[in-house]
Amino acid sequence: MKRIVAIAAAAGLSLAGVVVAQTKQATPATSTMESESTMKHTGPGPNTKEKSQLVVGVVKEYDAGKKIVVTGPKNKDYSFDLDANAGVTGDIAVGKKVKVTYTKSNDGTKVTTVAPYVAKKKTKKAA
Repeated sequence: MKRIVAIAAAAGLSLAGVVVAQTKQATPATSTMESESTMKHTGPGPNTKEKSQLVVGVVKEYDAGKKIVVTGPKNKDYSFDLDANAGVTGDIAVGKKVKVTYTKSNDGTKVTTVAPYVAKKKTKKAA
């Protein structure tokens, strides 16, 4: 992109229209996502391993305090058990978009959080 800007500037062209078009692309309201990660600690102290999963999707089933099923990317269903330690905030209901974060450590500790998902608005960068 820097080369294009430099060439355009040298030629006296303006890329303002292109930049505006790129920054105005909105994420569709039906977008979903899923990501998994594993973090390992070795060295001084005990070795630990923690797996995390983040899913953004639409609630398919919800039984408060027991279970939530979220439809994510490629219409795949993700099921999470909600125990007494689960953190559920906001208005969670079937058909609403949510963000579920699940973390499990090698000592068996599980943490699940569920919250309504609100897409962040992209800010325009100054040219």
